[in-house]
Amino acid sequence: HVDLRLETELKEIVAGADGRVSKVITGSGEEIDCEIVGLTAGVSPNIDFLKGSELKVERGIVVNEFLETNIPDVYALGDCAQFENSINGRRPIEQVWYTGKMMGKIVAKTLTGTKTAYNPGNWFNSAKFFDIEYQTYGWVFAQLKENETNFYWEHENGKICLNFVFDKISREFIGMNTFGIRMRHNVFDGWLTEKRTIDHIMEHLKDANFDPELFKSYEQNILDQFNREQGTKLNVKKKSWARILSTFKN
Repeated sequence: HVDLRLETELKEIVAGADGRVSKVITGSGEEIDCEIVGLTAGVSPNIDFLKGSELKVERGIVVNEFLETNIPDVYALGDCAQFENSINGRRPIEQVWYTGKMMGKIVAKTLTGTKTAYNPGNWFNSAKFFDIEYQTYGWVFAQLKENETNFYWEHENGKICLNFVFDKISREFIGMNTFGIRMRHNVFDGWLTEKRTIDHIMEHLKDANFDPELFKSYEQNILDQFNREQGTKLNVKKKSWARILSTFKN
């Protein structure tokens, strides 16, 4: 029940007699009554105070794979760090909490005598829209690449869906988005690292489901549709805690 306006700009926020917001006016002149306005403008490294210093800066503080800056014994990490070379195809600046945590561990190892390169592994992220969880694992771009294809499943209620991307020829699993279903990060991270096929993942989806007990599961419905569309005859495997726990070693 969200009224989403595409290609629309905010022109003005209008206050009422009490000084609180009463409506907004869009770039086209449309007036929308409201009580609250929330603005999201993204995140940019706050490095203005460093401009003009000896430290090399661009959009962020430029670092190498060891999080070293151009000045000896000076490191940068977290939201302000900008890698001079892409690592595993990731963006040069990553403003998510878990990468900052990983960078801190890497710098700590280096400072205590074990010089270590930063390797964040497979991309993942999670968020929550209202009461619906969203997760992404691996690479899922807005447009499929030439070698990619996808499998999409959506529940009839429109609030639960999964989108899997895999290689057309090798069938290697590349990435996925989930909406309304919680998945185990360590399981999908292991599958990506091991370069498992989409067929393996479809058969072992129960291992990845992280929804609480008594939640309804949909693995059989998902696999039934996959078999119909892909012409396969795969079977859902029972959840195995031995397999799940083994992925924590990766």
